[in-house]
Amino acid sequence: MDNGYLLYLLQTDEMQSRLKARATGTTVLGIKQSELRKVLLDLPPIDIQVEAVATLKVLDERITLLRETNATLEGIAQALFKSWFVDFDPVRAKQAGCTSESMDEATAALFPDSFEESELGLVPKGWGPQRLESFIELAYGKALKATDRLSGDIPVYGSGGVTGFHNKSLVDGPSVIVGRQGTVGSLYWEDPPFFPIDTVFYVRSSVPMTYCYYLLQTLGLSDMNTDAAVPGLNRNNVYRLLVSLPAFVLLEAFDEVVNVFRNRIFKNNQQAQTLATLRDTLLPRLISGLLRVPDVDNRCSREEISS
Repeated sequence: MDNGYLLYLLQTDEMQSRLKARATGTTVLGIKQSELRKVLLDLPPIDIQVEAVATLKVLDERITLLRETNATLEGIAQALFKSWFVDFDPVRAKQAGCTSESMDEATAALFPDSFEESELGLVPKGWGPQRLESFIELAYGKALKATDRLSGDIPVYGSGGVTGFHNKSLVDGPSVIVGRQGTVGSLYWEDPPFFPIDTVFYVRSSVPMTYCYYLLQTLGLSDMNTDAAVPGLNRNNVYRLLVSLPAFVLLEAFDEVVNVFRNRIFKNNQQAQTLATLRDTLLPRLISGLLRVPDVDNRCSREEISS
């Protein structure tokens, strides 16, 4: 048999059921090798196996590429935030009488050309320290048991990420979700409407949400646990944090640049989800041999998917 075929075969619902039927254990399920060897495999001819794998692999490779692209875009946005608002590179460049090749004159003009002493040490002139509570609110999520959720496509967020879906939203995106209990200080960006449950906060702010998101990543929220028994994040402790806040016009300039990345990330996520749904729909049909893709059509589909 084809090794790739075995990989996809074991991912089907039918094979997962067969494996679980032979698994043992109460706390952690496990399967013995002797039991694994007894699991029956439905194998079509080798040419059908290879054909099925070729189609599914193209879909998986495209999904992987989209996710890698998003990771790169996210890294660029984080690097830009660090350069502007942590390392103050544009301010240092102006102070040294240099011009930045990566920034237009209009944006460069928004940065001061010197530093001043503050409670946080040297900060760009005019960027006086302000407490987080002056421009960010960490609003509480709302309890929503799994048994109370109705069928829908609204993501439900807990501190560990998406825990399911519901038919109604609590917050219209985009916004930032912050882990309150469980995975303390976890951060998630969500574009469409969503439902944050009571183990998280969601962000409301008078400044651009993009700035809030990347700022919160730099504050070490995951290290601010206040309870050893049940990990928790006290929002009043977060509110007391001092940050060097730039002029609003500069935050708008940052938002304009970073939103290009965030919009691309959002579209890539949508495409990856569409491809994953297509893959999961095709998987049992291709694996069983009920659906076959002729060689010519298969090559065509691979080229279209890759593009």
